[in-house]
Amino acid sequence: MPSSLLFATSSEGRVHTLSTSSSGWREFPYLGLEFKKISAVPNYMWAIGGDRQVYVHVHGLDVPIRVKEESYENERWLPIEGFAKTLLPTDRYKYSNADGSIERSVDKIRLPSMAWQWDGDWHLDLELDGQQLAEDGWMYALDFPATYSAKKSWNSYVRRRKWIRFRRYAALNSWCAVAPLHKDPTQEPFIDVAIGGTHVPNARAGTLCVWAITAHGRAMFRTGVTAFAPEGLRWTAINTPTGSELAQISVGPTGLVWAVLYNGRVIVRTGITRDNLSGEGWLDVKSPVATSAPTDTPRGLRIVQISVGTDAVWCITNDNHAWFRRGIKGDAAGISEDAAIGRGWVEMVGNLSMISVAPNDQVFAIGAADRAIYYRSGVSAADPTGKKWMKIQCPMQISRSSSSLSIVSRKSGGSSSTPGSKHQSFSNLYSKEKEKGVVETCAVIETVTTHSNGSSNNGLNSRLKNERWKLNADSPPTIGSLNLNERQKHRATALREPLAHASSAPAAEVAEISGKFETQLKNPRAWSPVRSVGSVVGTEAHPESDSAVFESESAHGSDAFLGEDDDHNGSQFWTECAVMWSCVTTGAVTVDANNIPNWFNEHHNDGGADANPNWRNDILEKLKQRQHSIAKLQQETHYEKAVELTSWIKTADARYQHPAGEYDDCVIELEWVSGNCGDSTENDSGTFTVLSPDGAATKIQFALSDITCVQCCSEPGAPRLAIHAMHLRVNCSPVKLQFTSDADMEDWLSHLSSVCSQINMLMGKPASNAIWLTSELGDVFVFDAANMKAQQLQKTSNGQAHYVERMDVSTCETPYYNTLYNGMPCGSELEISGCVYDDADQIRFDLQCHSNIKAMPHRVEKFRVIAMHLNPRFNERTIVLNSMIDSEWLEEIRNDRMVFAPGASFTVKIRALQNQYQIIVNNALYTDYKYRTDPAAVTCLYVSGRVKLFNVEYRSPSLIVSMQQMHWRQMGGHLKRVYNSGVDVVWGISCDNTAWVYNGGWGGMFLKGLEGSGKINAMIDTHTYYVYENQRWNPISGFTAKSLPTDRHMWSDASGRQKRSKEHTKLLSTHCEWISDWAIDYNIPGGADKEGWQYAIDFPASYHAQKKLTDCVRRRRWMKKCRLTSSGPWQELSHSKILDAALQVLDSDVDGALNVEDMPVAAWAVASNGDVLIRHGVSTMNPRGDTWEHIVSDQPLIGISVGPTGQVWAVARNGMIFFRYGINKMNPCGDAWQQVEAPSGITFKAISVGRAGIWALDNQQRLAVRKEVTRTFPEGSHWQFLPNAANVPPHTEAHCGFRSVSVGKEVWAISLNGIICRRCGITSENPAGAGWNLGIAGQWQQLSLEGYM
Repeated sequence: MPSSLLFATSSEGRVHTLSTSSSGWREFPYLGLEFKKISAVPNYMWAIGGDRQVYVHVHGLDVPIRVKEESYENERWLPIEGFAKTLLPTDRYKYSNADGSIERSVDKIRLPSMAWQWDGDWHLDLELDGQQLAEDGWMYALDFPATYSAKKSWNSYVRRRKWIRFRRYAALNSWCAVAPLHKDPTQEPFIDVAIGGTHVPNARAGTLCVWAITAHGRAMFRTGVTAFAPEGLRWTAINTPTGSELAQISVGPTGLVWAVLYNGRVIVRTGITRDNLSGEGWLDVKSPVATSAPTDTPRGLRIVQISVGTDAVWCITNDNHAWFRRGIKGDAAGISEDAAIGRGWVEMVGNLSMISVAPNDQVFAIGAADRAIYYRSGVSAADPTGKKWMKIQCPMQISRSSSSLSIVSRKSGGSSSTPGSKHQSFSNLYSKEKEKGVVETCAVIETVTTHSNGSSNNGLNSRLKNERWKLNADSPPTIGSLNLNERQKHRATALREPLAHASSAPAAEVAEISGKFETQLKNPRAWSPVRSVGSVVGTEAHPESDSAVFESESAHGSDAFLGEDDDHNGSQFWTECAVMWSCVTTGAVTVDANNIPNWFNEHHNDGGADANPNWRNDILEKLKQRQHSIAKLQQETHYEKAVELTSWIKTADARYQHPAGEYDDCVIELEWVSGNCGDSTENDSGTFTVLSPDGAATKIQFALSDITCVQCCSEPGAPRLAIHAMHLRVNCSPVKLQFTSDADMEDWLSHLSSVCSQINMLMGKPASNAIWLTSELGDVFVFDAANMKAQQLQKTSNGQAHYVERMDVSTCETPYYNTLYNGMPCGSELEISGCVYDDADQIRFDLQCHSNIKAMPHRVEKFRVIAMHLNPRFNERTIVLNSMIDSEWLEEIRNDRMVFAPGASFTVKIRALQNQYQIIVNNALYTDYKYRTDPAAVTCLYVSGRVKLFNVEYRSPSLIVSMQQMHWRQMGGHLKRVYNSGVDVVWGISCDNTAWVYNGGWGGMFLKGLEGSGKINAMIDTHTYYVYENQRWNPISGFTAKSLPTDRHMWSDASGRQKRSKEHTKLLSTHCEWISDWAIDYNIPGGADKEGWQYAIDFPASYHAQKKLTDCVRRRRWMKKCRLTSSGPWQELSHSKILDAALQVLDSDVDGALNVEDMPVAAWAVASNGDVLIRHGVSTMNPRGDTWEHIVSDQPLIGISVGPTGQVWAVARNGMIFFRYGINKMNPCGDAWQQVEAPSGITFKAISVGRAGIWALDNQQRLAVRKEVTRTFPEGSHWQFLPNAANVPPHTEAHCGFRSVSVGKEVWAISLNGIICRRCGITSENPAGAGWNLGIAGQWQQLSLEGYM
């Protein structure tokens, strides 16, 4: 699970954070401002400062917040002037938004606040639906509004072009003040703030809800707060019931709002939906009623604090007891009042002062007596109230500027009588006596120092200052504090410390901006608080016209958000301390109840007992002596080596799939024989057998050494295994078995995977140059060629090494066909031995290539290619040599010297030299045959005629990888994509776009603990199930579920071919659980109306959001999410969500690296918002890297690839391909993106770059290769597309195309029907290759070949 953060404030007002992946608190840099209350969601935190004003803090973002501003310039054609800006009165504005309803002149578009910076100037967008526009950027149409095209026609009377400019949120990792409600901030300060709404049902991604309460008891809703506008737009007053004065408020992840009144009652906001985030009305909820034990008389309680989760609400009453609210359903709270208010209160044990509920309903609290933070263990969907309170005990990283007086040195034996003593925690927590809470303070604690210490502090301040947020010339200063109280002013004057100017990042409404945001302010010190936006409540203060409001005698800059590994150059240190906590917020933390963080173990010895007593040392010493004696005895004694064989048999009932597709009952049997000879596995063997139900007949049997892959291929409600093995009949491989339960299937998967790995001697970490592969179900597999390499490698007498593959042809009859997987490049040799029958007229030896495929409009034609044709003709007493290209023979060469004879044996050797084939017959040179086609394009050996073959040997200078004999070993984990660099750096991406890095282990849930290695971590992924509801319009009843006979199913998948329904959708396995109900997906590509419908003329067609007159069909998408729990040798890479990544070892780094461990890896990625990231510091010793660097891109991207020379190619969301130019050793990030033109109407979705070329996959599932790529023109000249011909392997009639492609020294791909394909015949003259060699069909999804060599 990705790490997350728990935030809390101490009684001094300092903010601290605790990560789920660490065991120590870290303090935010103190900047002179204390905080009363904080509320957080991931990456965003709102707070109430000691000055009772609101602040916002954005942190932990690897990808900066960038927003694109757009303005459309419109012109109309006039008879005399031509195109001009003179428009008709009924036309749109000269500069407008996309639909022309709003005027957007470029000179009037301002930055929303001083927290933003312009990222570049205004420029034209030269793209229209994936097509390149002319340099002037004009798009033409008949009229406004209409469909625009890139080309001008005779009836183009209007045109427009789009100007774009990006703005960046520049106040990351800074406290930014949000504008007060009035010019005088003390007129109506704030007392509480809450943020939530990260999972409002069906809301757009990035939606946030912020509520606040003023000192007058009014409820305020901050409109416009999103992940892309952290400060929002304005405060909006929300009416509350008459006489209701609010004291505290809480917002849940689904937007549910509960508020506490001063009289101790609570009210709940109803009607909060994606269309109305502020809700519609309030409902009153009764307070809990406690019963006195002696008299059993009910007594009313007052609620003092409340916290809202997803399906849970907890509160604290005035007697410091916690209460749980039953019946809360957050997902339905917006449409159901019962789901919003629940059914009743349940009293919980504890003596607490504050409580906070996390988004996954885990509960944290602060003790009323000791002010410590507690975690409620055992909270789950089945038991939402949990079991017991556990105290969080972690060391504290305190800033040297902190003046905490509660630091206790345990080693010195010091004691403390403060309420924070750890020895009093549990007795205080469960005390039945009512104790008063600790008084909070918000004043800055004075630090009295001597003159010598002052110099040290000055040095510390300078170090802090150097690490602060770097400011550009046109950027605002960072945030400090608002007006400090008089006590602080006098203290600042007395100490006479030079302090930096305070600053802020305001957000202003465009209509009210004076146009001076990019100029020098009149009062450079008037930066905090700032004008954020116009307010519907009152006139907010302005930093220029009302500068007196912003005067402050003391202000401080901000510092960067502290990461997990930052030590701040010594400005912070670790210590044991008893902090008195005043506030805790859990909106940003996600704790797995089954794998809680290491927060609860004490790392010190409170009792002071000796860790190494004498009795323990004595036992250890005796054990060491005993072990030494045994080792010495074993060295002196020599025994004859014994051979011991152990065996076991495992059987089970299952169902076996016949070649016809039906499943029959069977009994499966696994027999394993192991020779216990140390670590050697040479004597290990076994068989797998499928028997009839009574065990009398054998349906299929094969050796375990023949197994090439054991793969889970389950479907919902049907646990299944697929066993791929060599030497099986074509219609019998793979062997598919169905089990009665997931447990049985996983048990057999673990045993088969374990014994196959032992037989193939493939245990633990694979080689660095392995091929990695993922399946549709998210399983990760790897092919390690080390074992195959050891079997094939041979050295000749002259010391040269080559690889040999011997084919057993003793049982084969002609015609004989054998694949030559490496072709016949220079240095290859083919040796054929056999005997010619007495009655032979002629025999034939062909080195064949793949046929050239030419797709005609209504048919597909194949043109044969033969590189060398050796044809001894006994009836003509001659030997013919020839070649065939495109099914036409070339000029033949006849040689009358006959070296073959009927009834005689022979040995033929064909060697590939520099320019010709050398043919040796019976150990004597026969002739040379010059190349007529590239020998590397040879794919197979073909032998025909009356001849008996004895032996065929194939020698190659490189490893011979037989596609059908590759052993794919499952590694563990659950990933959608995987990337291998070739130097032990492997990354992966899960379905929820979390990035993972391989840690060198092997195993996980699929092995069930059998012989795994390395560190296995828990992995949690999220899947989304989609079901489409389709309807057709008829003149009488409108849109209904009644369809035409030729229509798709009314409930179907996206294609409409498969019938689907919400009721019959099942989870894939027991490791999955639903985490949401069925809901309409409003974020479907193409947009949707308010009810989620998309409209079109007919099925299938292009869908749009608004109904048109000609639309006769419509559809909408329903979605439901599930969570999958798995484990594997992977650890989280970073918090950033990644769409795609690319790892590559550059040629320039290979030459400069001293050893492999120091080898740097170029690591590029595409973030979830389409921006490009570079990971610095990635190497063999540091596969995770250090930090991300952001690269600006005008178009959001979805795919990226890096070549060995450093070239970077990317695919945009609109299907366009871009090339990054300007990359070199001194500038690894390059200069800019350059669009690569594609044929009209062609859009791409993936790209891969390697030594074998630049390959791309378009949205029609066709592969394309870039032609004429040279060092001078690395972007090439044009695309060559490979035709997808139905029924030409690997394509079928139903599945024609490819899913993914990976390019390294070779080109591999995954076809739509899930077959591994290797491109052969790739030469310098023909970079597209000639055909495909096919591997096993395992419903594969993606593979990584970049590191394979």
